[in-house]
Amino acid sequence: MKTPNTPVPRLARIALAGAAALAVLAPPAVARDTLEIGASSSRYSASLPSGRSAHLRGSWALGSGTVLNAELLGERKFDADGGIAAAGVTQTIDADWFAGAALAGGWGGPNWNRSRVDASVSRKWGAERRWITTLGGYHARFDAGRSDSGLKISATYYAQSFGIVELGATLNRSRPGQVSSTMPWLALTLGVPGEQTLALRVSHGREAWLALGDTVQPVDFSSTTVGADWRWWIAPDWGVVLRAERYLNPSYRRTTLGGGVFVQM
Repeated sequence: MKTPNTPVPRLARIALAGAAALAVLAPPAVARDTLEIGASSSRYSASLPSGRSAHLRGSWALGSGTVLNAELLGERKFDADGGIAAAGVTQTIDADWFAGAALAGGWGGPNWNRSRVDASVSRKWGAERRWITTLGGYHARFDAGRSDSGLKISATYYAQSFGIVELGATLNRSRPGQVSSTMPWLALTLGVPGEQTLALRVSHGREAWLALGDTVQPVDFSSTTVGADWRWWIAPDWGVVLRAERYLNPSYRRTTLGGGVFVQM
């Protein structure tokens, strides 16, 4: 499956910083080399300035059950510029087990992590190995001595008839202050890869930090994120993707629209 955007709360920071790590959570099934380039635009309530982002993502099958993932993300939000560079690897261990690890580094101020490391291990269950459970951990460092660390747990079911269902949660501890927060999520992917897929995701829980520009406050508040990702293969080796996301917390609302083009080899 770090979403956890610029001056952002903890969940958005995790999503950005762990973009490569999210791919670690997906089982290394039939791998195809993939490149994607895209952009997005965000509008905020509470008289906050608009934001924008651009990304370049890649995934490469290296053989022997190894898949390499990488991402470069640049953003402007809350009148600040920053970004994230991340790389991760997924390794098949045997028919039942696979594991992953990722490293990320950022720049641009308190809203992007300076460094982050993720690791996870997953197991397939059942005669057809349609169930997958994942346990992962992460640690991220920010400016001014702040840090996030915690666990990610999830269960995924690959349904033969309609798609993929995933249920999980992020258990986070933020420092200073030893502030704990929990963010559960539910995701559903429908469709057929190579034709069209629609991925839906909703998360609702608590966050520990709220960052707006250079102002960082340790707070405990609730938030909700709802997102959709539509991927359409125009030809067998390339297509387009459209994304939409709505984020809400007690301080502001954010609406993000974006898209991109991907190529598979």
